[in-house]
Amino acid sequence: MIWHVQNENFILDSTRIFMKAFHLLFFHGSFIFPECILIFGLILLLMIDSTSDQKDRPWFYSISATSLVISITALLFRWREEPRISFSGNFQTNNFNEIFQFLILLCSTLCIPLSVEYIECTEMAITEFLLFVLTATLGGMFLCGANDLITIFVAPECFSFCSYLLSWIYQERCTVDEATMKYLLMGGASSSILVHGFSWLYGSSGGEIELQEIVNGLINTQMYNSSGISIALIFITVGIGFKLSPAPFHQWTPDVYEGVRCY
Repeated sequence: MIWHVQNENFILDSTRIFMKAFHLLFFHGSFIFPECILIFGLILLLMIDSTSDQKDRPWFYSISATSLVISITALLFRWREEPRISFSGNFQTNNFNEIFQFLILLCSTLCIPLSVEYIECTEMAITEFLLFVLTATLGGMFLCGANDLITIFVAPECFSFCSYLLSWIYQERCTVDEATMKYLLMGGASSSILVHGFSWLYGSSGGEIELQEIVNGLINTQMYNSSGISIALIFITVGIGFKLSPAPFHQWTPDVYEGVRCY
């Protein structure tokens, strides 16, 4: 009897969560239309890969490039629209972040034709490579429009994991596993440092996660000059520094790049 009641409660809670997610996507889906195009391209790639053979490899390039080009077109049509905040304040769209989204999409679009010869010479798994590229692009686009701490943390992890897998995908050299492991460990350490800084910022602002609300919370609680904010900024700077590897956080980068480089 208890198990039956718990099962019914679980079904009701799951239904509420699903309906809330559907409501957000239905009413705010236009705000992330370029991202939805990439998601559709990812799903289409997986479907074709599961039902086709190696003779259809040009289809993979075409689908990936087409989804990126359509996403760029949708982004350009949205240019000069009024700044909007959607998904309960978690995502924002304005001309400033659309510039960076355009640059990310453009780099990914150029990456695919430039990688064709390399992929064929190394006999790399084409579907996995394109999936990782599109997923990393998707993470970068969500990061450009992030408006809260959770999205700012999750979006970089999306393209970070894809970067780890891309460094591991070519396994002809024995140093690839070692380099990828170093990359993964450094990425995990930097993520831990970054989220620790976010926790200090979250606590100092009175439990706020949206960027504007964090600023208002720091002003209301008079914590903007406290040592907690200094600690938060130090941890966030170090965490981002190890991810981007500028000096002096670059010591691990040459070793990883040398390990995954293909001669």
